[in-house]
Amino acid sequence: MTYATDYMTSPFKNLWRDISANPLSYVITLLVAIFLIAQPIKKSVATDVSILLWLLGAIVLISGKVKIRALTPYRKIILAGFAFFFVALISLLLSDYPADLQKLEPEFRLVLLPLLIVGVYYSGFSTRQLVFALLLGSISYAWITYGQSGGFKFMRRAFGDENPVGFGNGAFLLSAVSAYFCLSFWKTSKSISAVALLAATLYLYAAIASGTRGSFLAIPLIAVFFIFHVRSLKVVIASLILSTALAAAIYQSPLQHGIDRAIKNVTNYVNGEGNNRNSAGARLMLWETAICMGKEKPIFGVGTHQFLPASQDQSLNCKSNLRPFVQAHSLYFNTLATMGVTGLTCLLLFGFFLCRESMNVRSGYTHKYAVVIITLTIAAYSLTVDAFFIRFVAEKHLTLLGLMLGIMLHQQQKAGLQQ
Repeated sequence: MTYATDYMTSPFKNLWRDISANPLSYVITLLVAIFLIAQPIKKSVATDVSILLWLLGAIVLISGKVKIRALTPYRKIILAGFAFFFVALISLLLSDYPADLQKLEPEFRLVLLPLLIVGVYYSGFSTRQLVFALLLGSISYAWITYGQSGGFKFMRRAFGDENPVGFGNGAFLLSAVSAYFCLSFWKTSKSISAVALLAATLYLYAAIASGTRGSFLAIPLIAVFFIFHVRSLKVVIASLILSTALAAAIYQSPLQHGIDRAIKNVTNYVNGEGNNRNSAGARLMLWETAICMGKEKPIFGVGTHQFLPASQDQSLNCKSNLRPFVQAHSLYFNTLATMGVTGLTCLLLFGFFLCRESMNVRSGYTHKYAVVIITLTIAAYSLTVDAFFIRFVAEKHLTLLGLMLGIMLHQQQKAGLQQ
């Protein structure tokens, strides 16, 4: 009896000792959990949590507890992010259409990203704690989905505290990173791996219930990355099997009708058939309009977040025949239209450096591909939606990236001290 009692209380004693030794990391864990839980319920709460995380980073930097040179491994990421913001500012100032600087709120989060990295780095927040926060967030997503979609019948689309596209893309992003942690923790901790698997399953349920199809474009992109980067026969076979099985499962899900409809709509657009007023056809027409704007204003575009007035401008010769849209429904095409080639180049460099520099932080870090998975997932569904246009949507993606970059930087420091 004594042995059983000691066995049960030992984990709690270890947890208490860890909390006593690293209290700030558990404060961050609580904040991240609140952030993920609040995402589908009330996004203003998630924004408030982000502000607290930015303030922590600012305090740490001002107090001198962390020097700016600690961010050297991510210097190209940070510079590309700053460049993207300044191009957005210049583009807005040069625009022919009136606008206030408040429109730059989504891009300004790229300037705040280093503060998030510094705060997480200093706190000692770990990947295990992130997995726990992801589980709590997945329960929130599943609960909201169950209530909005009529249970497990998928009677109507789930949308949380935003639209179904943003909700579904966010759920898939969290599902993808949770699934990656399930695989990366498999050898070191079966229990953490099981927690990550449960989180991935609940997030995937929310993603499917949203009815959003664009997020699943990330599956082949992630599979190709692992096949060409790892170059192991086992990895190639596993990637192909998992991708095929997941693609087949998704196609047999309630998304099947939507996928078939999207394929038919694209075919009709290419063949010049139909009215193209459907979701896929409208996107393709908006992309044509965006390319036209990029040709008319190639350097800095028509102005950051000025797609709507530009698409209705008769003098620009890029007027859309569709109902007014505030974006081109593609991060790439919308950036080309509103910020020109300069903005699109900065954006692509930001994504490239995210993948490259995060993988160079520490070769022995078990979860080194997490940032790549996040970046590729965002890059895939950004083809069909502009994640930077809506103020709340951009925050979710950059916060997750900042958390992982901070964790990896902390692991690099620990490795350096041990050596």
